[in-house]
Amino acid sequence: MYVVDSSGWVEYLTDGPLADQYVRYLAELSKLVTPTTVLFETYRILMRRWSQDVAYLAVAEMEYTRVVPLDNATGIAAADFSLEHGLATADAFVYAAARLNGCELVTSDADFRGLPGVTLIEAEA
Repeated sequence: MYVVDSSGWVEYLTDGPLADQYVRYLAELSKLVTPTTVLFETYRILMRRWSQDVAYLAVAEMEYTRVVPLDNATGIAAADFSLEHGLATADAFVYAAARLNGCELVTSDADFRGLPGVTLIEAEA
């Protein structure tokens, strides 16, 4: 099971330079867990930078995943991860949701570099 961060969804849906590296993680939507924070971030980014059609496409795709809401356990874990790893609030919520649901977090966000349970996808140098 995987959590694909908003950076991955945006790359994939807009055919960004790293899109091909995300295909294997997004090929089977039933194997994905999507924190509501990722849904929020992805929708917001796509609405701001691209179009409503692209943003709605993202939400439609995410509805085929297991969307997990924010809850008390996730909030407490996120606070602990934020303090332990210096993560920003949204990143801490995404990381907590991944860890609590037994998922590998797949992202291009360098703020997650070196954390357990993270696959970091970066452009080749």
